Amino acid sequence: MATVLIAPSYSPVQAGGVYGWHLAAIGVTEKMHSNRRMRGKVNVGVLDVGVLCSHTAFSSGACSNVNHPDPDITTGVGNHGTHVATTIAANDRGTGGMVGVAPGATITSWAIMDNACEGGQCGYADGAKTFGWANCRTCYGGDIIDYMRNANKVSITNHSYGVPTLAPFASELRRFAKPENKNIVTVWALGNDNKDVRNRVFHNNFQPRDSLKNLIFVTALAPNLKRAVYSNTPGENGFCNVSWQGCRERNKYKYFTVSAPGGDGQAGDGQIYAGGADGGYYWTSGTSMAAPIVSGVAALLHGRWPALKRNASKTTSIIFRTAQDLGKPGVDAIYGWGMVRADRALGPLGAKYLKKKKKKYSLANSSLRVSPALSNLTNQSVSFFDEYDRDFQTPLATYAPSYQGIVQNWVKTTEGRNDYVMDNGRGLSYAFSAQDYNAVDPSLADIEWRMSYQRGKGQALHFGQGSALEQLGVPTSFSFGLMTDKTIQTGAYPVMGLAEGGVYALLQRPLTSGFSIAGGALTNTRVDSEAKDRDYAPKTDAMVISLGRVSDDTRLSTKVSVSYLTEDNGVLGTGGAGGLEFADGSNSQGVTLGSSYQLNRDSKVSASYTEAFSRSDASSDNLLSLNSARLTSCAFAVGLESKNVFDGADRLKFSVSQPLRVNGGSMSLMHDDYYDEDEVLHARSVDIDLKPTGRQIDYQLEYVFQPKPSGSTLGLFAYYADDYLHQASLVDYGFGLRVHKSF
Repeated sequence: MATVLIAPSYSPVQAGGVYGWHLAAIGVTEKMHSNRRMRGKVNVGVLDVGVLCSHTAFSSGACSNVNHPDPDITTGVGNHGTHVATTIAANDRGTGGMVGVAPGATITSWAIMDNACEGGQCGYADGAKTFGWANCRTCYGGDIIDYMRNANKVSITNHSYGVPTLAPFASELRRFAKPENKNIVTVWALGNDNKDVRNRVFHNNFQPRDSLKNLIFVTALAPNLKRAVYSNTPGENGFCNVSWQGCRERNKYKYFTVSAPGGDGQAGDGQIYAGGADGGYYWTSGTSMAAPIVSGVAALLHGRWPALKRNASKTTSIIFRTAQDLGKPGVDAIYGWGMVRADRALGPLGAKYLKKKKKKYSLANSSLRVSPALSNLTNQSVSFFDEYDRDFQTPLATYAPSYQGIVQNWVKTTEGRNDYVMDNGRGLSYAFSAQDYNAVDPSLADIEWRMSYQRGKGQALHFGQGSALEQLGVPTSFSFGLMTDKTIQTGAYPVMGLAEGGVYALLQRPLTSGFSIAGGALTNTRVDSEAKDRDYAPKTDAMVISLGRVSDDTRLSTKVSVSYLTEDNGVLGTGGAGGLEFADGSNSQGVTLGSSYQLNRDSKVSASYTEAFSRSDASSDNLLSLNSARLTSCAFAVGLESKNVFDGADRLKFSVSQPLRVNGGSMSLMHDDYYDEDEVLHARSVDIDLKPTGRQIDYQLEYVFQPKPSGSTLGLFAYYADDYLHQASLVDYGFGLRVHKSF
């Protein structure tokens, strides 16, 4: 049976850029290669003309030739085989030459054809006697595939040869379908005759769709990502059998086919560079050049997830499923599944899950919201698996503390709340604010409201939804910028603030000698609210009581506040769900001492210090567990507010604060991590020290004034966070400008 190499043309060129258009088209980048994680050796078998393994494109030991055992058969290295092999595995070092799809792979070359075959008709090098594979049995007790599988641990074979317009021979297909070969990914070029590949008839009920899940056919694309003019296509033909008058839909070639860049025989730009027999570089095109690109993608998959070497059907399914659709929507008769995409193939697919000791947790339902107090958790990552049991890394903290929106929120904030207030004149008043209301997605959780009843001097009852701390007399020097973000755990009441933002009920009552008392209940849960409405923080309820005193001259006010909090599935604002749930519940007691002093008519200084004690019921069944049942934490803030600093209509606020910070403690993270080449599941265990490496100090400044002409207000705001997230040498800062104009 006559065979041909699939390579319509080649011509020598100068070595060009490292990354060619073909790599860019399938999503292979320098960053992808630099970040690649290889867990083991990946060996790709190249059945072709012999490969020049001494070529400089190969790393040392990355290529080996298997000599034909029959001394009467002469084979040698050639341009075609070298081009194929370097397209797969050329190294990514240096600036000249080329880069292969999978630089970490190794090549095992078997010269099944004489070098003289290049571009012409000939037989297999060992095929003149019976057929391609038989002669090797006398030498190795098996055929070429047996040798590559057993002696070289090949998991992928590339076949850039064939008979015009014909699929592989039935005997070859049966060989690939043998149980011992079913996990070798077999990549086959479809040919360059600009025709549909003809049907392949079997003489029994052989069903390739069931038996050849390791097979991939490849068509070629031009640089415009259209079918190359020479490329064969799968058409509507396929695998048939004698007892069936036609080909079953499921056995059609198109369901085994993807497309890949194959060069462009009509233009000299956009070349694919590959090794020539003299160690130089050649430009060439054909499905022969497209097939090794697909083999390279399979090698990337096997290198990153060695367990796939035991499951070729998963490998081919990933490649088919992640192909970029071309032509008619869906699988079609020209491009098959579409163009192979390495970047998509290396990403997670289907349902994603976390795992520990055979117990699975949906990734979609597992989250961890981290507060500044436990910010060391933001340095950790966790492995999750996809539908194909491939592991990926993701940050442990799904929702982490961030100052990124502080400036934007400040810029959007108007002077005052723009509340709509109603007062019946008998001590009963109502206030509403809908500045966060979304008419497109209406929710009662977006409306802040308050109902107040005033009786006598200083006695009041407040019931509402929104900021409860405003009713407890937060110093105005603490009510801007960082202090207004309840996720930061800073300001006058950092512990009580964990239950801020939802429904509240508070009572204030004056006592004798300048004393007053206030107390009540509050929660961070609003009416008709969801987890996102509390920034995914644990559901928190609090009871608070405050005792305050104002001096006789009203210049000095001091307040001691005691709060008791309960948090569901979390502690100190850090909470988990699903596989990342780490605490069944916790309670915290916080004591805050606060004071304000009126320096003069226009200036006031305020200060507060908070100490908190937390206890938690740890949940040890999940991935994350809290080892420290008791945590202590602290926070402080000092603020200055001054009016009429430079003129009669300006205001300055400045504060220095430390967000809530734990003094120490530990957590444990244990999860299933990855499957190795033998499909053995490995676990990972990490002890997390919660003791901060630094102490975050926030500095913030706000200056508001009315430039002439009047009618406009200009605001400047800046902040600087040193040892951000209580991590040494980490900083964050921002600056904003706000202009309000009245008409």
